[in-house]
Amino acid sequence: MSGSVYSASLSAALNEYWQTLERRWTRDAGQTLRGGTSRIDGAPSPARWPVPPESRGHLTTCPIVAWAVNDGTQATRPAADACDGWSVPDAKYVECRAHDVFSQVGDWAWTKREQLATAIPDLAGGPELSSLEDARAILVKADETMRPEGSVDAYTLPGLVDKLSIRDDGNNNRAWMAGWTGLAANSLKGGFLSTVGPTLKNQSVLVRWLANCYSLRATTIHAARNNNLHLIAQATRELFEAAAPSADTPKERVAVNAASQAWGITTTVLKALGHEAPGSIGTALTLLDFALNIREAKPNEGLRFPQLSAFFAHLDSAVRTLHGDLDEAEADYQKAITAIEQRIAGVDRTVLELYDFTQSSPDGDDTDPAASSRYAVDVVVVLEIAQHCYEVAQHYSGLLSKVATASYADGQLVGRGVVPTAADTALIALRNDVESFFQKSTARYLMAADRIKKAAEKYAESDAEQKARLQAAIADWREAKVGEYGNRENIDLDPRKEGAQN
Repeated sequence: MSGSVYSASLSAALNEYWQTLERRWTRDAGQTLRGGTSRIDGAPSPARWPVPPESRGHLTTCPIVAWAVNDGTQATRPAADACDGWSVPDAKYVECRAHDVFSQVGDWAWTKREQLATAIPDLAGGPELSSLEDARAILVKADETMRPEGSVDAYTLPGLVDKLSIRDDGNNNRAWMAGWTGLAANSLKGGFLSTVGPTLKNQSVLVRWLANCYSLRATTIHAARNNNLHLIAQATRELFEAAAPSADTPKERVAVNAASQAWGITTTVLKALGHEAPGSIGTALTLLDFALNIREAKPNEGLRFPQLSAFFAHLDSAVRTLHGDLDEAEADYQKAITAIEQRIAGVDRTVLELYDFTQSSPDGDDTDPAASSRYAVDVVVVLEIAQHCYEVAQHYSGLLSKVATASYADGQLVGRGVVPTAADTALIALRNDVESFFQKSTARYLMAADRIKKAAEKYAESDAEQKARLQAAIADWREAKVGEYGNRENIDLDPRKEGAQN
């Protein structure tokens, strides 16, 4: 539900409440005047016309009072001169200002409308929930490209990462791994390539968590807006609602904390990075249809609230409950953000943004034996590893762009009064952190590709056959527009720059 749609719905609901309240209050005032007094129940101020004793008889037959008691709709409201003050019981003219009293009742009803509009949670004017749901959809799409479904396609991001990953399940026994030595091979094999799998998995969890948080914010606001409309519609019905024949049963209400229940926040807190991410909420709650069908007027003793003063007290309590429900939902939203912050803080950065090459020498260390003919190093295989790194970097560049695109919804992360809560601000910071993880991962895959390519070139320096094979492989890159001649050109580390990959 957009902010404009909600504002229009809210205005319509408040106007219906105001008009129905004026009708009910007008009828009550008519009954009170007919009883010879102007002490009208629920009135926020004294009536402008205290009924004088000589006018009491007249009010039992006054046509304006009769309209108020039997009709009360503004469309049929009589003019002030519809009553000339003739008192049938007394057979004389007396003072009659009933018309003025009913005008004052209309003012009271409007004041109550404005009080209710101010009392309910202020959720008009924003946020645009479609933007939040778009951000969620973008993040879910990014997450899906990071997760292997069934068999791993060799050209998907999970497939490429699986090729590069060094694990304890036999994947590290490949021939190229055994033969590739020196030239920082240890820092690549024991450092970088051992972090590519865990990093992809953890980043996928983070992206799904972010998606859920955007959806949780949207669902919370949507449900709270629905609750506002529901409360006003229910209050409008209750003005003429008949008393229940037995103990009154609380009416079904859209609970704003249904959002947190749907997400399972208590379960989320127990999740760790690398474990299964919580399922997404999906599209927020459907807007309630609120029927404002007014019952036929009945004597007050048959109404659920025969006294408007009791009705107003009931409504005040309902509004306080509305705020309490929203407070609980906002607290759950904060818990979700805090849970993610804590999990990120407890995880090694190398499995959030990849191994940092700046921590090791580009030339390897003392444990790296020099390149030697004792090892059957195939430069074509080494170049293939570099190509995979370039390809993964291109995939990551696309993911980086998607995560950055979600930032367009950051302005819609607000609570009451279109003011960001502490959780909203923290969510924006988290999204920026995740964007930074993807940016660093992209850059580090590029650095790895460049280093591995240089390693292949180094091996080929002292071996004519390897040099020929290297040159042929590079020619294939150039023709196929892959590696540094294709994938690298499609990568941009600044996702907000014009022309960046989307």
